[in-house]
Amino acid sequence: MFVRVKQRLIKSWSYANQVAPATTGFINNPVSLGRRFAAQDSHPLWSKAFSEFGLTPVSVEPVYKCFTGNHFIDGTFTHKHIDRAPEGLVHTRCNLMIKKPPIGGDPILDDEVMHVEEGDLWLCLASMEYHASTPIQGGERIIFSFGGLVPKEQINNLLCITQNDSN
Repeated sequence: MFVRVKQRLIKSWSYANQVAPATTGFINNPVSLGRRFAAQDSHPLWSKAFSEFGLTPVSVEPVYKCFTGNHFIDGTFTHKHIDRAPEGLVHTRCNLMIKKPPIGGDPILDDEVMHVEEGDLWLCLASMEYHASTPIQGGERIIFSFGGLVPKEQINNLLCITQNDSN
């Protein structure tokens, strides 16, 4: 059985130019040299980002909230992982590519590379699927991540489940 999200990517999101990344307050990732983030409690376009995918979160994700993420050293990438969420909710992220290096920086969702460009908004079900990014080279990667907790029922409406008939 394969699970796919019906709508995953908004190309050239019309509100992208209204999202300014943080320029101060960064915290370096202690495990991964060349990665840092700056969190903020919310963003004026938080609800709008989720509504693009037909979602209405119950709250901002409480641990990482909304954040600017920055990869700034060649070879830096986000490691493959799944995040936590409270029972009945899905840690969900609407990520906006603000700046992309010439090579790499693409998101990887359940082992599939998504090719995104600056201004694209994509959906990551952070507590339901493995996610990561490809290593950067020749520049930096800057994303803005709108974080929310979404009821599982809403997420189930986005899923397309197909059977593998290879028996």
